[in-house]
Amino acid sequence: MKSTLAITLLIATLSLCNLADKSKPAADSSPADKSASVPSNANTAQSHSGGSNADTAQRREVDREALTVELMKIEYDLTTASFNGDVSTLAAGLADDYSGTSVDGSTQNKNQVLSTTKPDKTTKEWKITDGQLVSASEDTAVLNYIQHETLKNGRTYRARVTDTFVKRNGKWLIKSEQQTLLK
Repeated sequence: MKSTLAITLLIATLSLCNLADKSKPAADSSPADKSASVPSNANTAQSHSGGSNADTAQRREVDREALTVELMKIEYDLTTASFNGDVSTLAAGLADDYSGTSVDGSTQNKNQVLSTTKPDKTTKEWKITDGQLVSASEDTAVLNYIQHETLKNGRTYRARVTDTFVKRNGKWLIKSEQQTLLK
């Protein structure tokens, strides 16, 4: 019975945690010389530059390392907010059309996540590792990472998390999340 409760709490916690960080991004990272080309959306290129064919064919530069650090920091901040029950910070980091799928397959929209967010009393510590930027453009990004959690009773869990970010009004927001419990 206690293990069932612990697993249920883990699932609830992971569904609220939403992402996090590489295990706290380094503030002194210097990603300036590591960038990769990512094709831009043709419609975006046309709307920003007047619409010539040359603009449509251009590739926009995305500094993948810097973007990974930025998104992992957002993940860390939102996970911290989730564990602390900080609904306002969590609300500011989720897109209004957010959809999350928990390790147990249940789904939640933004309002459901916010209405169930409470301070976590069962987790001793957590960290996020193995952050990897799967894809990126000017206004969308997909990030994978592993979230580790140790409960106060000593049980540990790991989940692989994939988050899709959108950039709206100059700010990165989590639009969707998928969590898979690792054994």
